[in-house]
Amino acid sequence: MIQNHLSPVSARIPTLVSGALLLAIGGSAVAEQLPVVNVTANRTARTADETLASVTVITRQQIEASQAKSAVELMDGLAGLSFRSSGGYGKATSLSLRGTNPEQVLVLIDGVRVGSATLGSVPWQFLPVSQIERVEIVRGPRSHLYGSEAVGGVIQIFTRKGREGFHPSVRAGYGTYNTFDGGFGLSGGQGDTSYSFNLNYLDTDGFDAREGNDPDDDGYTNTSLSASLSHRFSTDLKLRLTALQASGNTQYDGWIPTSSYDEDYLQRTLDATLEWSPREWWEMKLSAGQSRDESTINTDGSRSDVFNTSRPQASWQNDFYLGDDAILTAGIDYRQDRVDGTVQYAEKSRDNTGLFVQYQTRLGDHDLSGGLRYDDNEAFGGNTTGDIAWGWDFRPGLRLVASYGTAFRAPTFNDLYYPVSGNPELDPESSWSGELGLEGTPGWGRWGVRAYRTEIDDLIQWAPTSNPWIWRPQNIASARIDGLELSAGAEVEGWALSASLTFLDARDQTLERLLPGRSKRTLRLDADRRFGAFGVGATVRGRSQIAYYDFLGNATPLDGYLLFDLRGSYDLTRDWQLRGRIGNLFDQEYQTVPGYNQPGRELFLSLVYEPR
Repeated sequence: MIQNHLSPVSARIPTLVSGALLLAIGGSAVAEQLPVVNVTANRTARTADETLASVTVITRQQIEASQAKSAVELMDGLAGLSFRSSGGYGKATSLSLRGTNPEQVLVLIDGVRVGSATLGSVPWQFLPVSQIERVEIVRGPRSHLYGSEAVGGVIQIFTRKGREGFHPSVRAGYGTYNTFDGGFGLSGGQGDTSYSFNLNYLDTDGFDAREGNDPDDDGYTNTSLSASLSHRFSTDLKLRLTALQASGNTQYDGWIPTSSYDEDYLQRTLDATLEWSPREWWEMKLSAGQSRDESTINTDGSRSDVFNTSRPQASWQNDFYLGDDAILTAGIDYRQDRVDGTVQYAEKSRDNTGLFVQYQTRLGDHDLSGGLRYDDNEAFGGNTTGDIAWGWDFRPGLRLVASYGTAFRAPTFNDLYYPVSGNPELDPESSWSGELGLEGTPGWGRWGVRAYRTEIDDLIQWAPTSNPWIWRPQNIASARIDGLELSAGAEVEGWALSASLTFLDARDQTLERLLPGRSKRTLRLDADRRFGAFGVGATVRGRSQIAYYDFLGNATPLDGYLLFDLRGSYDLTRDWQLRGRIGNLFDQEYQTVPGYNQPGRELFLSLVYEPR
């Protein structure tokens, strides 16, 4: 039910997260923490203490513990992150990072830029969680390192990699909505060579995604594989090859209630990276890769539209270590966007070349970094972005952080060249962000508070022209986003605890209203623990009212919600494990996109063979 008031459940979000933070602070006998390394924030490997940006790292161990089968289950509700989905598995899913639009978040897979050049967004619904080794989330602008789209931040996904020895694995599971998820993998390594290969298949009947529209179950299949090969030729030279592919079919409810819609899709990334150290103080990285986004839309069993995107790309990065406390990074990126399909765009390709430089140093108790980048794009010309950040360790275990950065987003092929309505005169969207943070690393774990403001100008918005039947994108909108993020994590008495709470005020300054799809408060709590052969865990995800409007601009927000997920595991033997997960324990009805249902209570059981 859609109402205009805050639901009582979501109103309790601050109380719940406060309790979780107190639980973490009050614990004892904390396990020793290893430094968390992040590569994405600075394009160089830095620990969380050295990185001035707000970052989150999700490891394979945490993915296994969560038993997540989708990006929504894995990441929704983390500080600054919220997903919107038009149904269950395989249905259109978008991500907002720090209140920005889905097109204003850069997503990389093994360093390769992914997403649709026509829509400008990433199809999160097709991402196979089973193929992920690690996720790095960086909040805040990063255009000075990556160029377009890195307005709200950057999310980089690393696929499965090999390790020393021989490690086979097999898993199979079944659950609600006639859902099957299974696969096998081989990984290993000896000496200077490592390898990995993983194959997975997910199939579900799903449920009726849209109210009052083609009342049938909307199914989904996903066949995915990942492979990697790495070889070190010498202490100074290493080659790494990676590949990821996900393909299948998803059924969905479209505009015509009496018609049946489905989509055949393919997502693929390929990357080759050569790392070479010509001198002790100089590390060089050469990368070449490609991403593909292919979509075929079928209506009532017949093909209706085809949209294909390919993005060949290359990068040359140089890291100069100027003493123990300074790194100078400089390089060049090249990318070509190509589109093909049934829509005849006025232009079908464009090139982008980016030059970037960044300097990081430490002076006593102070960390400093600054960077600049210039992008030359065939479609709209040049764009310069920059970033500066400062951190001060004013007391042991306490650090103050401040930063300022600019970013931009290039118009999509739909914006520029869609037949009749495209506008080739569009400028890129531009933004600036300021941020202030306080971080602590006490004996029980770590915590952080970040406050920020982002202002976005020249927002592209479709608006009517002199012909009332034709709408055209124009640079006419602007937005201001104010946010506050609180997060904490700890290992306490054997419990792995984490908590995130986000306060957000994201406003369209042109229309003087909240940006649609955003909530003012978002929460996530996670807790996991082992008791000998048993493992238990729980996740709580919540949002306050979600802003939406009808076609007249009247506010019609969706209710807030609070979801509880439980999980457990049991070691049958040293190598065999039984796992179980209950999603949406209390069977709450909720929506994140108007008119589209979300899963009810779900039960999923799986058996895993993984020699240790």
